[in-house]
Amino acid sequence: MRLRRSFWMSSFIYIVLIPASFSCPLVSSLPYCPNVAYSVPLPAPASPFTTYDASTIPASISTPLLSSLTNFTTILTTFACGRAWYSPLMTCADCQREYRKWLCIVSFTRCGEASPGDTNSVVSSAASPSATGLSAVQPTDDTGEAAQGILSALVPQQTSSPARNPNFPTLNNGYTMLLPCLETCTVVDRACPSFLGFRCPVTRFNAAASYGVGYVDSGTEGGQGLGVAGSVQDRWGNIWCNGQE
Repeated sequence: MRLRRSFWMSSFIYIVLIPASFSCPLVSSLPYCPNVAYSVPLPAPASPFTTYDASTIPASISTPLLSSLTNFTTILTTFACGRAWYSPLMTCADCQREYRKWLCIVSFTRCGEASPGDTNSVVSSAASPSATGLSAVQPTDDTGEAAQGILSALVPQQTSSPARNPNFPTLNNGYTMLLPCLETCTVVDRACPSFLGFRCPVTRFNAAASYGVGYVDSGTEGGQGLGVAGSVQDRWGNIWCNGQE
């Protein structure tokens, strides 16, 4: 029998080296937060470690997170999971999984930086509480055409800026924060039973003050899809907001 060798074509992988000025260390290999594998605004880990994992992450950060996850799961299981259904599509396991993703993403703030090819891709300041979107909506020129590309939800943080997670220590240097995608919150709202009272900020009022809005979903409440970017990131590695596909 003659064997045939197949060759699979794949697209290019684009890699950009991190500059020396980028001071946020990598956090990964957390069994309770498997979706966290990115740079986080923490001081450099103690030598000889260069990154944080489950054995080196400070207990002052992991303990409150695990406590929140435990309390949420305890309340969720007061519902008759497995014996009664609150949705024909979602289960308690779906709710717990999506809540864990959201909790980890908002607990571990993500550091980012502007694309070397577009250094103007960082917004100058966080959106006001009444804003309806953060960078996702492309401004237009006099002809009505888009004047620029999509900007990532990157917000510069100064040394005086309070940490998004109050359990994080204060840094002695500034960094650029990549806001979480609003969808990381709304997917929890869609997956969990209403008695939990989980709610997300409203797009037309204050969502853009703490989330990247309009990238994946449209700016209308409850509208899935039709966002400006259409996804968390593009094929070239540009990340619009922090979330999971």
